[in-house]
Formats: sequence, C-alpha cells, structure tokens
Amino acid sequence: MQSNIPMQPFAPNMEEQNRWQHSALRRRLIIGAWAQDLEDELGRHLPMDRREAWGPADLSSNPFEQITRQLAVLYSDAPSVTNINGDINALVARDGIVTRAGLWPLMQRVQQMVIGVRESFVRIDVNPITDPYPGIQYRLVTPDFVYCESNPDIPDRPNYYCEYRLRRTHGHKYTWVADIFDMRDINDPMFGMFEINSDGTVGRDVSEEFMGTPAQRGATYVYRDSKGRPFIPVVLYHAEKTGFLWDTYNGSQMVYGSLTSAVLYTMFVHCVRDCAWAQKYVAGLSVAGLSQVDQDSIARRSSIATDPSSILVFTQDPDASGQPLVGSFTNPTNPSELLESISKYEMRVALAAGLNPADISRQSGDPRSGYALAISRTGQREAQKKFAPTFRMGDEELLTKTAILANTFLGTKLPEDGYRVSYHSMPLTPDEIRAQREDIIAKLQAGLISPVTAVTMMYDDMDINEAREYLLQIRRERAEFL
Repeated sequence: MQSNIPMQPFAPNMEEQNRWQHSALRRRLIIGAWAQDLEDELGRHLPMDRREAWGPADLSSNPFEQITRQLAVLYSDAPSVTNINGDINALVARDGIVTRAGLWPLMQRVQQMVIGVRESFVRIDVNPITDPYPGIQYRLVTPDFVYCESNPDIPDRPNYYCEYRLRRTHGHKYTWVADIFDMRDINDPMFGMFEINSDGTVGRDVSEEFMGTPAQRGATYVYRDSKGRPFIPVVLYHAEKTGFLWDTYNGSQMVYGSLTSAVLYTMFVHCVRDCAWAQKYVAGLSVAGLSQVDQDSIARRSSIATDPSSILVFTQDPDASGQPLVGSFTNPTNPSELLESISKYEMRVALAAGLNPADISRQSGDPRSGYALAISRTGQREAQKKFAPTFRMGDEELLTKTAILANTFLGTKLPEDGYRVSYHSMPLTPDEIRAQREDIIAKLQAGLISPVTAVTMMYDDMDINEAREYLLQIRRERAEFL
C-alpha cells in the first residue's frame, strides 16, 4: 500500500461517524477484507498469552457474507424492461446503453451490498469519449463514504449528497475530495468538488482542478430533464422501505454473531491442532532443550517442538524428592462435539436474517459440510418477492435518470418516464412446475380463477395489465400461426 495515501477524514458529526464505522464493518465482511476485524474480536475475547497460543485466525466462517450472497438472486437473470411511451431499444437492447455499461451484472453485487449494509447508492456518470463506445457508467457507492441530508417531508430520499472520494492531484499526491450535489434549494442546485479537511469540514473549492470547470450553480447546473427540472444523478437503494434515510443497525446481531462464529472456528482449529490428544504431564522431571519464547512480553513461555515421532529427554528435577511421575490426562475436548456446537451457534446467527428455519440447511456431500450454510430455492424465491418492490423503485428511477442523461449528453431520444422493470423468478424444479400447473388448471376449470389470474399465478412478477397484454399476445399469435 502506498504510504502517501491519507486516512479517510472524519464524518461531519459523531452520529455519522458511528454510522460510517458500522457500515464499513459490514462492507468489509462482504468483500472479504475483515481479517483485522477478526483480530480485534479475538483480542476482546482472549488475553494476550492465550491469543498467542491459538495461532492464526480462521476466516472460513462468515454467515453474514454467505446469507447475503445467497439472498441476492433478484438479478441472476437480467430483468425485463418495458416502456409504453416510446422505443427503448437504444437503452436496453443487446448493444444498448445499459447493456454496454454492465448494469445488471453490477446489480448482483449491489443487491448483496444493499441487503448487508441496508443501503447503497448507484451513481450514474456520463463518458462521452469512452472507448470503444461513448456511454453511461454505473458505480456502486457504499454509505460509509457518503454524508446525506433529506427533506423532512421525504425523509428517505436525499436532497444533499456528499461523497468522499480519494483523488490524485496533478502533483501526483492523493487527497480526499467531496463530490457534492446540493438540491436543498430546488431553484439553486449545485454540483462541485471540494477538499475535505481532516476534521470532516468542507474546505476549498477544487472543481476546476478535477472537473476542468467551476462548480455548477443555478442556471449552469447541467443535470436536468427535458422540462428543466434538476435532479441528482444518484439512486439510493434501500433493503427495506422504512421511511427513514438510514437503517444502518438493522440485523446487526448477524454481523457481530459472524465475528463470534469466526472466533469459535479459530478455537476449533487450535483445539484440533494442539489439544486433540491426551495431555501428558511429568512430576519431578524437567524437559531438556526448552527454548525461551517472548521473554520481553506478557506471553513469555518455554517451549519445545514435538510430534508423534519425536523423543523427549527428561532430567531429574534437583528440587524434587521421591519417585518421578509420567502420565497423561484425558482429551480436554472432543473435536466432533465442539464442531457440532459451533455449527449450531452458526445456524442461530444465520436465523437472525429473518429466514424461515426450514429454508436454511447445511451443505452435504462436500468438504464444507458442517459449516457451509445454504438457503433453499424456496427461501430464495421468497426473498425475491420480498426485495422486488423496493429494488423496482430504485431500478425504475435509475433507468429514468439514465435516459435523461443519455438524451442530454449522448443525443438519444429516449422516453424520460414510464419505465417498468419485471424480474424473473428462480426456475422451479420439474416437480414444482407440475404441481403448480395442475393446481392452476384445476382452479381454472372449476371457474375459481380467471385466465388473467392464472397468468399472474404462473408469473408472479406480472401485474394484471401485463397479464392481459400477455393473453392478447397469445391470442394474436395463435390466430396468425395456427
């Protein structure tokens, strides 16, 4: 790591600083950068001498990452996007703006981050000279780098967005810069880049250095729709509609439980390596050849390396009297029982995600059996239904803003509203398909449901109007081709 990279500045206030720290912990658990967090947790559980004896930390258990990853299945297949107000092929076709920008693959990670961190942003940038195509770029921004404010009447939508970003100056030095979008006064919007002081306060305007133009204020603000209404080219995704801007600490028991689970697995590795045999002892004898270890620390001790093929040499203790003794204690722990206990604790941590216990199982038939958690396909489909409404709001806002930016900067003529996003449910098993088909046909023949209702039961992300259009399309195609 480069030594000239400064530390991230403090947040504007202590409440925001605490939010940043907790959100950053969740982000590190998801991306696998939590080794130091586990070391800190081990230090809270163990005195220094015991920590030294345990050896390397074991990062193999992370229920938080496993569960959030398996719940993030809404974008396993690219959603269907429609718009009744005009042609949107330039946006969503195979070579469309959204496809080239890789939005839907990115949204797989976005959803996991939103589920885990509770909120995340997708920021839209325009690159008119990007090789090989000019177009839109999307970027995931986690909330531990963002300070926001909102209108009290619309508390879960920011009207002030301040993103802390590490940038390199023309002198090749790194500095923290805040990208600020300010819409608190709708008649005087602003976008600019500003230095951030170490205490978190906003410093001097550096827009010209990094943007090439002064900060955009009032009439010069370019992020506007065709009617001249300004907007922020950022979309905030919520894991749950709470009516608040942040839901930072919801589900924190799974976060802290995952750290404790890793502590217990580190203990398991230590026990298997160092304690899975009968402990031997001597009385009236001393082991020859001991090495003095860590004599300058609280963990100082004498040790000698042994294994099943080594021979230990003992010498008579001059201070002892009587016959020397050599014996052994029984095994201090049973590794199988210890692993089972830890696995039960890990399952308890996973249930903090709010899942049905019947939907969580353990991987079987592979080396990870005993601690790798798996969510059933039924549980994943239920998660799709749960997350679809909140993510649909974000996706439709994102597509609307993308279309506006494409019209403004790329010369397209896309509709700027009316976008509808439909998600594809996870495929059913053959048995599930047969049971669903038989149930729907039986109800349809008995007159208990209409054809429109039957379609919505088969395709649970369709609304009534889409089901009607689907049935009309079937009738037209049957008349044309049969």
